Amino acid sequence: AASLCGKVIVVGGSDGNTPHAACEAYDPTTCQWCSIPSMQTERSCCAAVGVDGKLYVMGGYDGTNRVSSIEALIIQQSNNNDEFIAKMFEKDDRNVLFKCEELMSIIEDIHQMKMLYTCINSLYHTKAINQEDRKRYITGSLEKVASSTTCREAISVFKQLLDKAKQDGIISDHEYYSLEGEAVVTHVGAAPFVREIWESINNIQTRVVALENRVDVLENRVNVLDSKVKSLEQVSTNIVESLKLLQKGIRRKQKIEAVTGMMSAVLNGLSLGIAGSLFRGAMGSVISDIVDFGDISHIQMVVEKYDDVTVQEAFQAGIDAVADTSDEALYSAAKKSRAKLYEPTVDDFVAAANEGNPLFAIVVTAQLITHAAPDMIEEEKVLPTPPPPLQTSTVSLLDALEETVGIEKSSSAIKKRVEALEMSWFGDLQEGALKKRVSKLESEIL
Repeated sequence: AASLCGKVIVVGGSDGNTPHAACEAYDPTTCQWCSIPSMQTERSCCAAVGVDGKLYVMGGYDGTNRVSSIEALIIQQSNNNDEFIAKMFEKDDRNVLFKCEELMSIIEDIHQMKMLYTCINSLYHTKAINQEDRKRYITGSLEKVASSTTCREAISVFKQLLDKAKQDGIISDHEYYSLEGEAVVTHVGAAPFVREIWESINNIQTRVVALENRVDVLENRVNVLDSKVKSLEQVSTNIVESLKLLQKGIRRKQKIEAVTGMMSAVLNGLSLGIAGSLFRGAMGSVISDIVDFGDISHIQMVVEKYDDVTVQEAFQAGIDAVADTSDEALYSAAKKSRAKLYEPTVDDFVAAANEGNPLFAIVVTAQLITHAAPDMIEEEKVLPTPPPPLQTSTVSLLDALEETVGIEKSSSAIKKRVEALEMSWFGDLQEGALKKRVSKLESEIL
């Protein structure tokens, strides 16, 4: 802080995490703070000094490094008091009423009011102005300076002036209490606890806006989820229809009569299982990605794309169901009507289909198509390795977050963009390392 031009100047500082560039000035004559131009560099722990109307700020810490630069700001000193005094004592050959009008137009604080009160009362006692003019000038000036009673000293002097004006018969009781009330409102409004209340209200309003933004985002996400549910319902219907068509195609083209009975039983059970379930998560995605329900290698490749335990267990259960059964035994069993390998396998299949987990049944079906006939030899296929998942960079992640929240890119600096997202989503800045804050935004928004 520094003293300059009759004001106390406070510069920079920190909220515990982030240095600031803001500057404010305190005027002891009005007991009020006001903002002045901010520094070009954010800094805390800096030095400040006022010399010849200029404020110099040097050194400090910007949150990462020590600052070696120096900044200067010219402070314009208010010359209202000098203007008022000069106007009061200047030589003027005009009618004294003109000077009274001019003084009343430039008066600003309670100390000037004391001088003006003395001047106008002296003019009245010397018969230079009448009672009506005295009342008009003093009452009008009191109304103006009532808004300057922000500190304890000012409101005390103002009440003394009101008492004197009432005693001199210049103002009535009604005017007295009206002016006193206006001064008290000004004084209370400038009190620290009132400023704190307003700051709290502003913070609450900021948080409310952030919550409204989050509600809007959530509504958009609900709409997207609703659309996806409808899409999944359509996919479920399409799969059932496709399986029905597959069943009909196998019945027409299958050369081995025994396999027809087995496929009919399996696909009927599978269709019933799918029709009675609503796919969600990885299971629905796997079934949607299967193109050839009779190709076990293709099904395995699709399953391996999804790192999901439930999907992998369902696939392995289907493999294990026929793993210990030879082609000859499978062929012999398949010729029987309704195609039963052995009761536990059929029971497992029916339970899986009815419980909405049809991947087990699909895997069993594909193996039956491949191994039902003993003279059909399946060539070993080498499954391709699925590509690794794409790594999303921090910049592209912030792009996605800003698009989801609905704010424009505020800066090319990652830190500034993170802060803008935090203020929009949480209502205030979060603590911790930048990487941790980005991860928190990702988990909350996406």
